[in-house]
Amino acid sequence: MTQPLVSVIIPVYQCRDTVGGALESVFAQSLPAEQVEVIAVDDGSTDGGGELLDELARAHDRLTVVHQPNSGGAGAPRNRGLELASGTFVFFLDADDRLGPEALERMTAMAERNGTDIVLGKQVGTGGRKAPKVFDRSVERTHVLDPGSDLFGRMSMAALQLFRRSLVERAGLRFTEGLVAHEDQLFTAGAYLNAGGVSVLADYDCYYWAAREDGSSATQGAGAPPADLYAIIGRAMRQVADHTEPGETRERLNRRYLRLEVFGRLDRLYLDSSPDDRKVTLTGCRELLEEWYTPAQRELAHPLHRVIGHCVLHDLEDELLEVLRFRRGGSRPRLHLEDGRAYLKYPFFRDAAVRIPDACFASPAPLVVLPALTRLAWEDGALLAGGRVVVRDVDEGSPTVRLLLEDGDGGRRAVECETVSAAPADEGVEASFTAAVGPEAADLPDGRWTLHIEVSLSGHVRTVPLVRPRDLPLPRAALAGTRLLRPVRARAGEPLALEAGASLTSADFGDVEVGWGPGRRVRVRADAPPVLGDGPAMSVQLHHADDGTTISAPLEAAPDDPSHLRADLSLAGARPGRWRARFAVDGAGEPVPVRLPAEGGGVLGPVTASVVPPRRVHVKMDRRTATVHVTAPMGSLARRTWRRLLPGGGTKPRP
Repeated sequence: MTQPLVSVIIPVYQCRDTVGGALESVFAQSLPAEQVEVIAVDDGSTDGGGELLDELARAHDRLTVVHQPNSGGAGAPRNRGLELASGTFVFFLDADDRLGPEALERMTAMAERNGTDIVLGKQVGTGGRKAPKVFDRSVERTHVLDPGSDLFGRMSMAALQLFRRSLVERAGLRFTEGLVAHEDQLFTAGAYLNAGGVSVLADYDCYYWAAREDGSSATQGAGAPPADLYAIIGRAMRQVADHTEPGETRERLNRRYLRLEVFGRLDRLYLDSSPDDRKVTLTGCRELLEEWYTPAQRELAHPLHRVIGHCVLHDLEDELLEVLRFRRGGSRPRLHLEDGRAYLKYPFFRDAAVRIPDACFASPAPLVVLPALTRLAWEDGALLAGGRVVVRDVDEGSPTVRLLLEDGDGGRRAVECETVSAAPADEGVEASFTAAVGPEAADLPDGRWTLHIEVSLSGHVRTVPLVRPRDLPLPRAALAGTRLLRPVRARAGEPLALEAGASLTSADFGDVEVGWGPGRRVRVRADAPPVLGDGPAMSVQLHHADDGTTISAPLEAAPDDPSHLRADLSLAGARPGRWRARFAVDGAGEPVPVRLPAEGGGVLGPVTASVVPPRRVHVKMDRRTATVHVTAPMGSLARRTWRRLLPGGGTKPRP
């Protein structure tokens, strides 16, 4: 008989309603039938599941069914399955889960391609179950002992994975028997520590992991007794020590056990435990902390875990209960800032009677600063940027705020902000700010400058991007000296930017109107770019389309409307032809066309611009370029008359 490629082992206890679906997902695999061996071990089911397995075995010759008395957990039936398995690989499937159709083919191919001993196929939670956060990308080959690997801390210790059987036998791996939970801790961890290599298959849904009411496998009950649990965790951490030298790798691997099995279980379960279980739990946690809670672990632990750890190690049970109740209440602890340090104010912070060290409360996380931009406009010769900042979870002190302009090459300019006294807020301490980017911006080197807010409070400095809300209008460009400063529309979530030395465009002149001024001049009126400080001269030019001759008039403030500038252009001596209108700004680049709003258009005129020499003018207005057309009526009449006086009336005889 040909050796199967993979043996699928399924422990079954009280799973009559689901085991059929689990088995069907195996029978439907894309691998050839002869390459898949299925071993179902009935662990004393009383719901008819064992009889169903026998019935299915009669229909599927690949299914081997074993019956045994109830052992109290999934460990014994899995071990029995390992004794019978003959495949190159083994895969453990729970009786109320199922496999994706190509799961075994893809995982075995990945193991053979890379020579790895374990393939962790993508697990997908169903019914509200959360899958481990380790499937962001596929990894062809890695190892938990590799420097910097975070696989051990992110994966689940559930043995619902593909293992090379030679690894299992070589390392003598077996499941802990008689436990309703955590029976796979030592098996899975031992496999990863002894493996020659590990693969992560993240681009295919291999395993559909069902949620259970009690949060455990259907082959398990409500959980392992605390004494058994902490004995297993102690063995698991010593197993890590057996495979590592003292130092970063050992600390990194054992951190998962402290974080999840000590601090995490205390956080989640201790308050609801019986007095007897609390006593056993405290003893088990204290023993683990005394052996493995090194200074390096303390340094990297969350402040909540440090406080919990101190309470456990120093028999502060009442204080531990109060800290855990505070945590369960859902409130975030406030921050105390002092001399550049931050402390989370969990219960008993600087309580002289309890004397928990400040180091337990110290937070390495940076301040969370939440800026909100509410004002952005050119006013009083400056770009005014205003809003508010909240320093989250802080209820004391008053922040100082600066606006920072940063280019892509490390250049930085700071603009001091006017800050209104801070006020307490639900989220933290709040202050409003206003920054004015004025004429000094003329010295900014050309390029894009992003805007950030720098907040200083009690020795802490935090810089965050200043993002423009969608409903806040973006101002147009302004002139600083002879250079154009243009606010730039950023992508969602990106900081607002200011482009220095931007090119002039027609859109920089708004509300454009063309009409007749006094003395039959052409009047151009526009809302010109704002000017910071002493601005350059601006003008309107008429440019002859044929010979490049230019007629110019300054753009000056209108006495009756200081918000707009206007220019009056005389065409009394203009030569006939088309004259295109342009705006010009001294020193700010090339002139740009005078364009009218979308609702503009039509023809203005004609009028007599001059009698001697006779000139008639009309203006064509459209969205491309306002164009002045100049004609000489007497000249045209003379030319027509001359042609009539020529022989043949000025026309060539027809051939």
